[in-house]
Amino acid sequence: MRKNYSGLSTTIVFWTRRLSLSVLLAGCLCSPSWGQVKTAEIVGNPTVHEDEVKLRIKVTDTNNRPLMGLQPTDFNVEVDKTPVKFDRNNWKSSEQTEPPPTWIVVLLDFSGSMQQMDSRGTTKLEGAIAAIRKFTAAIAERSPNTQIAIVPFGDPGVNCSGYPVDRENLDKFFPASDFKLGNYLDFLGGQIPCASTNLYEPVTKTINFLSSLEDSRFYVTEKASEESSQPQPKLAVVLLSDGYHNKPNEQQDFDSLISLLKQNDRIIVHTLGYGLTSEQLGQKYQLKHPATRADIGTAPNKVPEEEFVDQKRLAEIAKATGGIAEFSPDAETVAAKLKVFLNALLGEYEIVYTDPSGERGSKHDVSVKVQSVTSESKPYTITVFGRSLPLSTRLLMLAIVLLTIGVAGVLPFSLWAKHLKREAQEA
Repeated sequence: MRKNYSGLSTTIVFWTRRLSLSVLLAGCLCSPSWGQVKTAEIVGNPTVHEDEVKLRIKVTDTNNRPLMGLQPTDFNVEVDKTPVKFDRNNWKSSEQTEPPPTWIVVLLDFSGSMQQMDSRGTTKLEGAIAAIRKFTAAIAERSPNTQIAIVPFGDPGVNCSGYPVDRENLDKFFPASDFKLGNYLDFLGGQIPCASTNLYEPVTKTINFLSSLEDSRFYVTEKASEESSQPQPKLAVVLLSDGYHNKPNEQQDFDSLISLLKQNDRIIVHTLGYGLTSEQLGQKYQLKHPATRADIGTAPNKVPEEEFVDQKRLAEIAKATGGIAEFSPDAETVAAKLKVFLNALLGEYEIVYTDPSGERGSKHDVSVKVQSVTSESKPYTITVFGRSLPLSTRLLMLAIVLLTIGVAGVLPFSLWAKHLKREAQEA
């Protein structure tokens, strides 16, 4: 009996240790803040009101995805390389912050291949529209005034007028909470996509449209920003496509687009490929390698044109702007990927702290350390109003003023009165 009891005890200890380790690992993996921080960035310039400074912080993980679920204890603020404490009530999570004015253009591929079924038997157009509907609804909950324009694109073809991307179509913005967005999606859902994919030109025209310095919706002048502390609006493009750029001079067109994107680094482009990945196409058609543009064709061991999605180019477009490139085989995953874009667009943390000096007109540099990663420092200047002076200083100033009034005002009258009295006595 003692031997059995001893064996049973050993077994319990054995499994207890492993279960404890499993629970610990599960807890760590389930914790959102367990993800490793790769970058921390103070977005824009610090906003200063008297002696209070507001920071917006963007945090990404090792996959360049927005890192959600961090806690106040993950953040440390340094002003002029000196730690500064902040009240946790003055910290906001990425779900709580109120984003600056944001303008989003959703470019929706309306080529004929969008009539094809995805991996779950839903037409790609139906899946894309359902996902965009969820995307706009999620934005409406977090930032109802975010402006969204949904722009279908595609070149004309046989018995197809195409879907041009021009200023008129690009400028059809509606607040995320506006029912007109839903109505427009209903309208698009009733259309039959028939165009051919011109992937680069729609992005080029969208960037040119959003980069206008004369449009006060998209650009706040330096003077206006200083006077009102108004942040620069966020500008973003979401490119959803199931195809590739099937025009001559592809490399030249691509190089021109990348050059334009780098010149307008305020505009972020997120890309979402809808279909099978290059690896999946390679397996499906027994290519023995990931599918490339060279594998497109109608012969055996070739990839049909309507199935090829240029995963490589979509990723390069996003990378050039600091955006996110995702890929999805079905409608459900498309919706999930769009949520990643949403977090990237709106998911910033906010900290408000009191400047330690509060001296009027003083200049400072601030940086934020998130876990073990420190952001680049950003400069700011305390406004001319600054912090209210201490009571003792104000009382001393009042005494000096009263003394000055007494010396400069009462004394001359006193001397004048004595002079008049002396004259009266002599008379």
